[in-house]
Amino acid sequence: MHRAKSQPSKAAPVIVKGGADMHRVKSQPSKASSALMKGGADMHRIKSLFLTFLCAGMILGAGYLVIVKSGQKVLERERILEESVYEDTSSNIFYGKIEEDVELFPWSYYPKDSTAEITGDFPKFQAMALEDWDEEIEAEMKEAQNWYLYQMIGWQSDTPEEEVWELYRDSQKSIMDSMVRVDNSPFGPATIYFYQDVMQLGEKQYQIRIACSDWNVISFNCFEYRSGQERDREAWAEGKEKLAKIVEESEDQLAEYYDYMILLRDQDLVTAYDEEEGYINTYLQSLYWLEEIMNGREYGYQYISDGVRLMIQDWNTTREEKGNAVISGNGSETETSVNADPSYSYQIVELKDMILLLMQGEETLGIFYDPMEQHFCGFNFFYEY
Repeated sequence: MHRAKSQPSKAAPVIVKGGADMHRVKSQPSKASSALMKGGADMHRIKSLFLTFLCAGMILGAGYLVIVKSGQKVLERERILEESVYEDTSSNIFYGKIEEDVELFPWSYYPKDSTAEITGDFPKFQAMALEDWDEEIEAEMKEAQNWYLYQMIGWQSDTPEEEVWELYRDSQKSIMDSMVRVDNSPFGPATIYFYQDVMQLGEKQYQIRIACSDWNVISFNCFEYRSGQERDREAWAEGKEKLAKIVEESEDQLAEYYDYMILLRDQDLVTAYDEEEGYINTYLQSLYWLEEIMNGREYGYQYISDGVRLMIQDWNTTREEKGNAVISGNGSETETSVNADPSYSYQIVELKDMILLLMQGEETLGIFYDPMEQHFCGFNFFYEY
């Protein structure tokens, strides 16, 4: 493993000396002229000093504005978090904190004003499982997609999925009928559908936030809602420490989980088919996988469907083949072996009400973590520029 960032080197200051005695003047100046020359020299030095301070102030001011603007752009688009407060430089785990209420991708594109209207449009990530297309099939697909997400909410809130379905039915609303559509997104999928709500599930309230592209689920988060409650700093610190320990002890499992999730994103693999179990909710399986990692239990490729496991193996084989570059020149061939084994770095970023574990390899994957309850509570895909 290696650190994601190297510490910037500090350039040594350069001191420029001017030649004080360039040449000697034989004639001696008069006292009056000497006084004038001395006064003029003093004025010149004062003017030079003033200009120096003015230029320095302008440079520092411009530099500050550039840094602030750059930081805002990074947080808006959120490919990776560049600025972190490093607490441990002896491992590949870094730490950061965002104290402001900053939205991460894709929620940075959610309308902040009255333009956030529900139009009845919804994604079609289950369309591949349908053979034909008509109004009846579309209604069936809508219900199938609702049920898909109800399963994930039920698992995350420890609520039977049937009970989640009944709660939405009794409230006369569904997720698919409550989505806000945003077109022409400047970053990531061209069209993004957003859903957010606070639901009473059992004895607790949960905040639910879901974002989808036309063909995939790109962000899911379901965590206990604690609005207005003062943070228990001791419990928060304890949960954060446990997350760091899990990352250190489960790097192999997290590497397999990372491959699995990036495959689901790149292939729009929302549903997989298994001969024994039938159609499988792949993102529900990902939440179960995270729970096993948190509990320190082994879980990996051997527990997922055969079709998905074979796809991951083929994907890894292709990646290894790309890692071996064959360079031809002057009629001779030289094979340069490149280490194709991926390496990852981790950033534990404290947000306002949860922690985001950023797993950074060739791509960046975000995993939401509730330090108060000490469990993972969702995922977030990021897209490269």
